[in-house]
Amino acid sequence: MDVIDMHNHFIAPEIIDFLAREGEHFATKIVERDGRRFFLIQEKAMRPIDGPISDAQARIADMDRESITAQAVSCVPFLMYPDVDAAPGLAIAQVNNDAMVALGASDPAHFVPLASVPMQDPAAAARELERAAKLGLRGVEIPPKVVERQLDEPDFEIFWEAAEALRMVVCVHPFEAAPAGALSRYFLGNLVGNLYDTGLAAALLIYGGVLEHHPNLRVVLYHAGGALPALVGRLDMGYRLVPECRSAIPRPPSSYANQFYFDIIAHSRGMLGHLVKTYGADRFVVGTDYPLPAGLAHPVEEVKALGLATGDEQKIFGTNARQLLRL
Repeated sequence: MDVIDMHNHFIAPEIIDFLAREGEHFATKIVERDGRRFFLIQEKAMRPIDGPISDAQARIADMDRESITAQAVSCVPFLMYPDVDAAPGLAIAQVNNDAMVALGASDPAHFVPLASVPMQDPAAAARELERAAKLGLRGVEIPPKVVERQLDEPDFEIFWEAAEALRMVVCVHPFEAAPAGALSRYFLGNLVGNLYDTGLAAALLIYGGVLEHHPNLRVVLYHAGGALPALVGRLDMGYRLVPECRSAIPRPPSSYANQFYFDIIAHSRGMLGHLVKTYGADRFVVGTDYPLPAGLAHPVEEVKALGLATGDEQKIFGTNARQLLRL
């Protein structure tokens, strides 16, 4: 069985060394608590460093136990740093990408790394994406917004142009290190805010014409598409009723759904089954969020519980990911 996990995270040792030297430019420092090391972000958010999050070899036993053939590895999302200045944003992206290339070269059977790029400078992001593609990286992880700038704004066009031309799958991952207001309570920044940010980004990619202008662009929305599946009907309703919506794109928003892929992290088998039935097995990939605790511990079991036909199971397990990553 071929199982490719397209949503998991890694902190390269080179990134740890870089932030140990340069962390003041990223409001990040390394601290120790009870014999363990953590990143402290903006003096508020703690993220672990030790263990399989930064040890590639330690991941393989877990992969074997869960029947995962390979991981399409991306950086931990806070390392995208969309809120820093462009120069340090590019610097950390280049350190990460070079380290990811080395990871893939060290064990190509297990690791297919994804790039990161400085989206706060779209032209630099496009150039770094081109460099990453030449180095052999097969896709890129980006945030759903850049502080308060949205991904459909005109200056991001150069990035979308490059992603489509290079055939680099774009994986959208939300993260807010220190959410404010109600989202700062009860872990709601993760439980609610992440899904909202992903759904809003997807809606803007549709109505902003990004998918219309780039029909060969392929976008993976982590966390089972975030809020987008719940929004599609309302987006179509707006297209029928609101002149601004009808003038934005030439066809209903739901018709662009085939440019999106979703991972399986729904945390509800009933919801996941509904999504697969609605959008089709050819729109889904395995995701785990490994090794973070809010992910899926047993992804193969999660898919098998849906009772799909063997061919549809294999699409989700590996076929779709192989096509997206051009393996």
